[in-house]
Amino acid sequence: MLSLRRFLLVTLAIVACAPPLLAQGLPLTMTKSFSPSTVPVGGTSTTTMTVTITNPNGSSVSGISFSDTYPAGLVPDQVGAYTCSAGNATFNGSGWAFNNVTLGANASCSVPILMHATITGPITNTTSQVTGTGVPPGGPASATLNVSPLSIPTLSGWMLIALALTIAAVAAMRLGSGAR
Repeated sequence: MLSLRRFLLVTLAIVACAPPLLAQGLPLTMTKSFSPSTVPVGGTSTTTMTVTITNPNGSSVSGISFSDTYPAGLVPDQVGAYTCSAGNATFNGSGWAFNNVTLGANASCSVPILMHATITGPITNTTSQVTGTGVPPGGPASATLNVSPLSIPTLSGWMLIALALTIAAVAAMRLGSGAR
């Protein structure tokens, strides 16, 4: 009986001190935003789309990967200065991807991309999940850009009259100076 008791105490001590077999960290998180979040349609009206990855763990996470495919109507103009130390960053006309990124403990990094919209209405852009070595998948991140039609300014009745009088005066001066 004494040996069984000793066996149980030793077994309990081993189990209590052993690290968990399936220990994993917290999932990485991603956020995405557009600034400004509303723009008129066209290449001269731009917005900055920013994706931020955060590592909430107390140790570095390596092998971080994710991708982002641009939806119809969203066109990249320029990749900004990103703060992620990318093992492999690929940017193209249809999207972008990061592979083998390492992110320190409790750190975050971001990727800004200057973009413009070619269609009106809400355009939602969503990333893939973000994965990393030793942590569960996180994400995806999503944001919506609101694109309004290009507004053409209109003139009031009085402004149209003033414009017509100005044009008539300029034409009269030119005609008068050409007659001499």
